[in-house]
Parts: sequence; C-alpha cells; structure tokens
Amino acid sequence: NQRMVMSRNAAERYPEQDWILVADADRQFARRLANHFSRQGFRAYRTPLGEEAMLVASSRRISLAIIDVVLSDMPGTTLATRLKAMAPDLPVVMTSNDHRPELEAEARKVGLLFFAHKPAPHRLIGEVVEKALRP
Repeated sequence: NQRMVMSRNAAERYPEQDWILVADADRQFARRLANHFSRQGFRAYRTPLGEEAMLVASSRRISLAIIDVVLSDMPGTTLATRLKAMAPDLPVVMTSNDHRPELEAEARKVGLLFFAHKPAPHRLIGEVVEKALRP
C-alpha cells in the first residue's frame, strides 16, 4: 500500500514501532510528514479521508493521530471526536492553514495534545510526537 510508509533503517532501529495516523487533504503535506516519521522509526498511514482513517483506526493500534481541520470528506474535528470515542486516551495533533483563533479554540474542545498552524515545520510536529510516544 502506497500510504503505508516505513524505511528498512527505521525498522531496524525500532523493532516495535508505533502507528501514526496522518489524515490531511493536502496530500503533499501528508506525504512529507509521513516520510519524516518513517525516518524517525515510526510506521505512518496517511489518508485524505476521515472514513478511511476510521477504518484504519479500527484495524490497527494507532498510537497518535495527526489530523488537519479540513479533510476531503468530513471536518477534522469530526474525525478527532470519533477517534477519541474509540480510544479516549489517543493523543491527537491538529493542523490547519486557517489561523483564526476561534477555529483553534473549537478544535481544542476535542482534547488535543497540540495544535499546529501550517506551515508547521515537520521537526516541530516530530518533537511533539516523540515526547508523546517516547517519553
């Protein structure tokens, strides 16, 4: 599957990786972010669709979700709410190109680990993920 990303070197460094779900309608951003996590030793699944993200979450143990506010088929906050209903302790990072404070405030009601305004450096998001998954 093209959406699953894991490098051989990463697999050798961390034999028991965590799955990270990257849900973002911006396919280029999602691909770069997933590749970043692959280099850090994580397995990443990327999708522009909230419904696909839900299927992935029901078939794999997702350790962390990175969700954009805008997905191709539903608002990111809807996906985050549905994922949190399945796994209340799931860390969720939300991203957005929209910098309105009220949007961030609404998104934070879901219970986010972090809210990143795009263009957020992958390194910044990566640091948040590392702290959450490898304390």
